[in-house]
Amino acid sequence: MSNLDLRAVARGMLVAIAVSLPTSLLGLVVVDDGDSPTLVFAFLLVVLAGLAAGGYVAARRVPTAPLGNGAMAALAAFALIQGIGLVRQVATGESFSLPSVAFAALLAYCCGLLGGLAGGWRRPPNGPAPPDSRAGRSDRT
Repeated sequence: MSNLDLRAVARGMLVAIAVSLPTSLLGLVVVDDGDSPTLVFAFLLVVLAGLAAGGYVAARRVPTAPLGNGAMAALAAFALIQGIGLVRQVATGESFSLPSVAFAALLAYCCGLLGGLAGGWRRPPNGPAPPDSRAGRSDRT
């Protein structure tokens, strides 16, 4: 990953944290164990969208490697947020599942890839012109 830009990853990570962390904390306060799965799913979607937004921001800053930078930004944000959560769970004696943490990390990585894909979805500034916009050619006879 020679095109990894740490500044872009850091900016993307901050955006992901700015959206995902408050949403996660609000979800912990608002959602009870007996609440409907729809409410839980709504909070999850916002958290995942925040991770994708972080990937998008990182990808826009590095057009040569949007996917790698987007994925790393989301994964770094996830690692920071989840790391704090795991420390809290261990300190309070709550149990946690390593496979579920690994699955959540995979989800974060995929959201970063999607954000990176969206952020890199543009023609390079000095790239070649699209094939159907050839100057001087007319299809009319």
